[in-house]
Parts: sequence; structure tokens; C-alpha cells
Amino acid sequence: MRQTKPRRRWPWIVLILVLLALISALIYGFWSKLQAESHRPTLDTEQSGDALLPPEDTDPIVDDEPIVDAPVVDDPVDTPPEDDPPVEQSPEDDPPEDDPPEDDPPEDDPVVDDGAFHTKLTGSIVSAGYAVSDKRLAVMEQFMSAWYTPLAEFGSPDFGEMFSKEKQADSHADALRTLIAIRQAALTDLRMNSVDYTLTITDVEPLSDGRLRIEADETAHMRFAATPDIDSILYDLPHIFIFDKDAATLSHHEADDNPYFSYNRAENSDYDAEFDIIMNSIAARQQTYWDQTVVELSCDHPYDVDSAISYLYAYCDERNPYWYAYDAVGGNCMNFGSQVLLAGGIPRDEQGSAKWYWDNKNELALSWINVGRFYEYCRDNSGYGLVADTEASYYTGEIGDVVIVGFDEDHRHTTLVSGIVRDGAGNTVDYLITCNTTNYKDFPVSAYYYTFHRLIKIFGWNEG
Repeated sequence: MRQTKPRRRWPWIVLILVLLALISALIYGFWSKLQAESHRPTLDTEQSGDALLPPEDTDPIVDDEPIVDAPVVDDPVDTPPEDDPPVEQSPEDDPPEDDPPEDDPPEDDPVVDDGAFHTKLTGSIVSAGYAVSDKRLAVMEQFMSAWYTPLAEFGSPDFGEMFSKEKQADSHADALRTLIAIRQAALTDLRMNSVDYTLTITDVEPLSDGRLRIEADETAHMRFAATPDIDSILYDLPHIFIFDKDAATLSHHEADDNPYFSYNRAENSDYDAEFDIIMNSIAARQQTYWDQTVVELSCDHPYDVDSAISYLYAYCDERNPYWYAYDAVGGNCMNFGSQVLLAGGIPRDEQGSAKWYWDNKNELALSWINVGRFYEYCRDNSGYGLVADTEASYYTGEIGDVVIVGFDEDHRHTTLVSGIVRDGAGNTVDYLITCNTTNYKDFPVSAYYYTFHRLIKIFGWNEG
């Protein structure tokens, strides 16, 4: 019988084990690569730049290469280099912890921004040779500060104890409070970054009852927040201060400006009695903001705006001696406006039923010096003379145009556009105006106590 030789199985077992080991190694390597890929940081290109910054509570990695222009912050002058050993000090040389070293004087206290609006108010009073006590001068300064500070910062009026008559104090506060509300309602920021005024005393008169009357003219330079680079100027505004016998209080004050002569006292209100009408006029005007489409009117000769503005600036703070000045008989505003248009090439018009001319103070058309009559002339004139649009959308004005202001659709004052204030989209939101009585240069028309405004666009004139 043939004997079978036993098989040797161990080489196959070894081979199988080697293959299993290789397969395990490959699987482990592939698994490790997947793990590494899953933990790699990713850059989300859709994130904002802030998403790429390190968390606020972690220290950013600083390269060894220093940043060239980065200022060193909080690095004391006398701190030795890190590699140098600290300098030992004796107890006598060791200053108290709360005191800085003598050779390292403390810096000025930084200005802390408390979030409130602050105005730089400066002013002076020129006695002009009149003898006025320091006590009275101090009261006049106190009054100017009490007026301008809340007006500039939209604060609360407070005239304290400077008036001996409560009605005077209340009337001033109510008028000022109304004017602040008017400016708050504007489409621009009519707070003031700075105010610099000068009061020049023009007369001092003792009264028969022992009181003292002081007259003074105010000139003020104002920088409004909406137009910080524009110097808005008030020229020669007359004030009257009447002091009680004690010289420490006022019994009366007035100024020849519209917050004073337009204010209507209310018995049971902290505002003007006509406050609703005043604010409704602002709302009605601002509702036309969306309509800034200019409708052009044809004319034979265009308006010479450059010549008009040159004259406007030359005589806004004085009177051309060629012309009779109407300041003492109703105001010089329309007379001045007519002069500006004449300087811009608009001829005097003595033809037809609508006339506009001035030969002398006794021979003239009322439209030359009266605001309402001038509006009627602009509206009604045809043929020879001025071409103007009295129905133009308010926010379509241009430099050289006329803006009539008043109360409740009543025309009381004439101004001329000397600048245009626009928003970020280029749309007109306000005008800077220049005028006589009161004399203003580049003043925001929305800052007026008069809130009814009408634009009259000036195009030029026709030969007939």
C-alpha cells in the first residue's frame, strides 16, 4: 500500500497573515487621511472680513517681522529693554504707587466722548466807549449763553432768574423752545458745532424810572452740523436790554429778528400759540421732497446768476447808497431782492398791468419793495420783463432763485438762494439763503421761525 506524505500548511498561513497585515495598513492609512482632511480649517469666502479675525478673547499670532507704521501703545518712556535686568531702587527712590515718576509727567486727561452734542460758544461785548457796569455786562453775556446754548445743542431753555418779570422769562423760553422744535423737524442736522458772537453797544439811555436801556448790535458766526464748512453769518441784529434799578436783572429784552416779533404767546402752553400751524407748514413742504423735477420755461435772455450773486454778497451786510433803504419802514428784504435780480440782468418793467420798477423812493411799483406784490408780479407777468415760475416744486431751486417765507401761506420775507444743501443721493434737502433785514449770509432757510416757504424760480426775461 502506497504511503501518503503529509502536507506542509505553514507557508500558506504565513502568506495569508502578511496579506492581512498589508491590507490593514492600507485601510489605516486611508482612514487617517480622512480624519486629517475632516479637521483641516476652511476659509469661507462668503464671510465678512470680521469672520477672519481671531476671537476677541484669544491672542493673535504675531509675526517676527515688526509692523513698520504701528504706533507703540502704553509703552512707558523709562521701561528698560526686556533683555536688561530690572534696575533696583532704594525705598527713597521708589515713588508712591498712585504718583507717576517725576521724570514722566502725566499726560493731559483725554476728552471723554459722552455721546452728547456739544457746541463751542464764544462771545464778547464791545462797549464802544459807553460806560456799562461789569454787573450789567455779565447779565448780557448770561442772556446770550442762555439763548444760544440750548438752540445750538437742542437742549432745554432756562433763563433762570435773569428776568424780574416771569412773563418775560416764559415768553423767551417758549419762543426758543418753538424754534428748537422747528429745527429738529428739518431734513438736515441744524444743531450748531460752534457759535461766535459779538455784541457792540450802540446806545445807553437812563430811563425816568431809574432803569437803564442798552441797545447793542449782534454779529454772529455759526457753523451748523449739516454744513460744517460753511460760515453762516448774522450781521448787525439790534437788541434792546432794559435793566432794573438793581442792575442785576432784566425787566425787558427784545431783538429785531423773527423769533421775537413772530412769536404769539400762549397762556397754557410751553410753545407758540400757533405751534400746530407752524409744524404743519414744515410737514406740507417736506411732502414735496420726492418731486425734484425741474420744469424749464423759455425766455429771450437768461438770468445772469454770477452777477446776481456777486451783488448779493457785496450788499448783504450793508446798504447800497444809491437805493433808499426801507429798514425802518417795514424792512429792506424785498428792495434788496429786487436789486439782486436787476444786477442779474432782469430789467425794470413799466409795461402792461403787471409792473416792477423803482425810480426813487416816491416813484416805484409796490412789487419792488413788497413781498406779496412781488409774488403777484412774478405770477401774472407776461410779455416784456421777468420770466419766473411761482408754482415750481419747492426742492427744485437753484442758486439765484428766490425763496419767500412767512406764516400760514402769508408772504412776509424775501430771501435769495446762495447755496444748496444735498443729501447723500444728491437730492436737495435745504437751501442756504442770503438776505437783508435781518442780514444773513449763507443761512439755512429751514432754521427760520417762518416755516411757510415758497420757491420762485428765476429763468430770465423776455423782450416782449
